[in-house]
Amino acid sequence: MWRNLLVLAALVGGVYLYGLNYGLALGLPPFTPVYYLNHSAEMTYGLRVAGGSDAVKITLEGRLKKGRVSLWLTRGGRKVGKVKEYKGTFRDQIKYKVEDGNYTVHVKTDGAEGTVRYDWVSTRFQAF
Repeated sequence: MWRNLLVLAALVGGVYLYGLNYGLALGLPPFTPVYYLNHSAEMTYGLRVAGGSDAVKITLEGRLKKGRVSLWLTRGGRKVGKVKEYKGTFRDQIKYKVEDGNYTVHVKTDGAEGTVRYDWVSTRFQAF
């Protein structure tokens, strides 16, 4: 039993050191929170808008000790709306007016260390 705990502690310590040196992100948006450790990268996630939807709503909630997170939406390589940047503790909801088609949610981290929860959905809104 002690040997198993020692091996587990060595694995966890190795993953932590890897994250400090090269960056690490654990989690998959929009389903789970993402835990960042010295993470710098750009991730993209596809989103299909169809039917009666006329908006994309993105909700973010996070607490970063260091670094920042930027988020934007594109369609066919062109930005829809403005790039939003977050650092520290934040809670925000962004609405983009859209048409039917395929969109891409871009998340860029720069030395991020902390937790962020993302959620996005295409839906119908009465007013912006």
